[in-house]
Amino acid sequence: MRRIVTEWFRVPRVWPHVEKHLAGLDRPLVVWSGGCGTGEEPYSAAIMLEELGIPGRVVATDLDEQLLAIARQGEYSRRNITLNLDERRLTTQQVGQYFDYADGRYTVRAEIRQRVDFAVGALGTDQPPQCDVAFVRNVWRHLGAAVQRRLAAQVHECLPADGLLLLGGGDLMTQDPITLELKEIEPAGLSQYFAESREHELIWRPREG
Repeated sequence: MRRIVTEWFRVPRVWPHVEKHLAGLDRPLVVWSGGCGTGEEPYSAAIMLEELGIPGRVVATDLDEQLLAIARQGEYSRRNITLNLDERRLTTQQVGQYFDYADGRYTVRAEIRQRVDFAVGALGTDQPPQCDVAFVRNVWRHLGAAVQRRLAAQVHECLPADGLLLLGGGDLMTQDPITLELKEIEPAGLSQYFAESREHELIWRPREG
């Protein structure tokens, strides 16, 4: 099982833009979380859909079956939830409404878990699901350039013209190991298939064609 860093409603300032976009779409929606880890991201997306009253589901994929097993349980430590409350990524209202607490553990309630389908999937190899929003965050840097290009093409193919691709800060910035200076980077193929949105530097929109 690989070591991962994940959070509830990661990069909180991007979520209002996603919510506004989805609220303007008059159709059942699909959100894809690629490289979903232990499930915080797809469950965050499911909570978002629930709060917006939007019919839809979340498809969550990862190559690591051990991480997927944890995600499917939807069970998290008190430390996990408390930390995200302290960092204001989760609200007390969300925790009270969408989690059950017992024996020091928080479990995502059934109505949220039922919105999420977990499956094994390798980024850049397996075809992503057709979706309206793709969360593919902080994973590009772990892929070679050829796989990055293939993944960018695949995500472009799975999104509609009005779809969104969400990146992570680590996908666009790296630290020089010697000087420790931050420098901008970009996954191979990204600009060929996507353009940075006006809303936020981590939100990208499909190019035409």
